[in-house]
Amino acid sequence: MADPFLIAHKVRGEPAFDVATQMECPECTGHDALYRAMYKHNCVECDGLGYWWIIPTSGHRAYPYWQQALDGLGQGSDIGFWLAPIIDEMPPSLPDHYPTRSAPAVSLAEVLGIKPRPAPSPPIHRRF
Repeated sequence: MADPFLIAHKVRGEPAFDVATQMECPECTGHDALYRAMYKHNCVECDGLGYWWIIPTSGHRAYPYWQQALDGLGQGSDIGFWLAPIIDEMPPSLPDHYPTRSAPAVSLAEVLGIKPRPAPSPPIHRRF
């Protein structure tokens, strides 16, 4: 298993701490070392990092804005002194781990560019 990290990420619009591990990016894997070295920075899935952050208890992907290896959090750690500033620096554009229900729903027809059918014209009544 990969080394665990303590991460700060956005959950339902609020900053939250969680334990996460790094998983190799599926888009970057399967290629030889030369390809990865040349094109890794163009990967849109991992932003060129070569890995994703995964919450191992749920299997969900996380988007942390801060991380610290759990190995570095032993006795004498001063983590309590620097956690408060980390919460305050959460970027507003950060993807959410669990989007809230108040997030706008995306219409499939709108995404595909499909226009709604025009309303049928009223029937023409003719006199004979």
